[in-house]
Amino acid sequence: MSVVDYSSQHDVLLLDEDGTMRPMDEPYHLAAKIAPNTWSVVSDGDLTYLLVGDEDTLVIDTGCGAGDLRAFMQTLTDKKVWRVANTHDHFDHTANNCNFDLVYMAKEGVGKAGIPFRSYSECIIPTDYPIEVIGDGYKFELGNREIEVIALPDHAASSLLYLDKGARILFAGDELTDHGKALNGTVENCAKQMLRLMGYRSQFDWICCGSDAMISAEYVERYLVCAEYILAGHEGHPMGPGPGKDDKHRDVLPVGPNGETVYERQKPRRTDMGGGKPGGPGPAKLMMEYAGCYIIYDPEKIR
Repeated sequence: MSVVDYSSQHDVLLLDEDGTMRPMDEPYHLAAKIAPNTWSVVSDGDLTYLLVGDEDTLVIDTGCGAGDLRAFMQTLTDKKVWRVANTHDHFDHTANNCNFDLVYMAKEGVGKAGIPFRSYSECIIPTDYPIEVIGDGYKFELGNREIEVIALPDHAASSLLYLDKGARILFAGDELTDHGKALNGTVENCAKQMLRLMGYRSQFDWICCGSDAMISAEYVERYLVCAEYILAGHEGHPMGPGPGKDDKHRDVLPVGPNGETVYERQKPRRTDMGGGKPGGPGPAKLMMEYAGCYIIYDPEKIR
C-alpha cells in the first residue's frame, strides 16, 4: 500500500465552498452518511463511496485528493477497508487506487487508470497495485449485501456501474449525472443503454454519481426520452464556447494571497481537458435539452 505524492503541487491552492484555501498536497476528507452503512467522501476529484456489509466492505472509486483515503475510511467502520472497484479509468476516479490491497476494474481500464491529468503531471502516482478484471454480471458479496456489476460504456470504454439492490442505489460514476450527458458514442447507443437500465429500474431509487450523491433514479427515464426525441428527428442547438450548460470546467480562479494558482475543490480544470479525460478539441457538438435533462452529441453520430 502506498500514497500519492502531491508535494510538487504545494503552491497550488484548492478553494473550498466556505472560502477556505488549502495547499493541494494537504490531506482533506469529509464524509457524509447517505444510507445505512453507506458513505460518500469528498476529497478532490469525484466522490468516493464506502459500502459496508455484515462481513466485508467495498470502496467505489478513489478520487484524486491528497492523503490516505483508506485510513480515513477505516475510521468510519470496524470492518476492514481493503479493496476498491473503479467505475472507469479516468484519473479523478482512480488516482488513489494505490491506497488499497486490490483494485477491480474493466479490462479496458487496465494500463489507463492512474494516468494523470495535465495539472497533476508532476505528481508521483504509484500504479503497481494488484488488479482483478471484472465485467458485466460480476457480483460482490459483502455479507447480507450484494453488489452487481453492469457494464455501460460510453463516457469511458471501461465504465462499470454497481447496483446495490438492498440499498436501492445505483453507483454510476460519470455515465449518469444530473448535469447532462456528453456522448462519445451514438445517440442510438445511448437510447439502447438507457433501455437496458430500464430492465433494472425497479431495483433502485437513487443514483450516486461522481459529482453528486443520491440524485433521482428518474434520470434514466429522462435520458431515454431525450435520446429518443433526438432519434425522432429533433435537432439540438450548437454548443457555445464553454464545455457544458453549467460550465462545470472552470478556468483558473484569481491568484492566492501570495500569488498561488487557485482551483475550486472537485471542479474539473479546463487545463485538463483532453489530458486523459473526454471533452478535448473535437467535432462541433449539439446540445438537446428535453425531458428535464440534456444530452450533448455529435450530429454525425446519431445512429
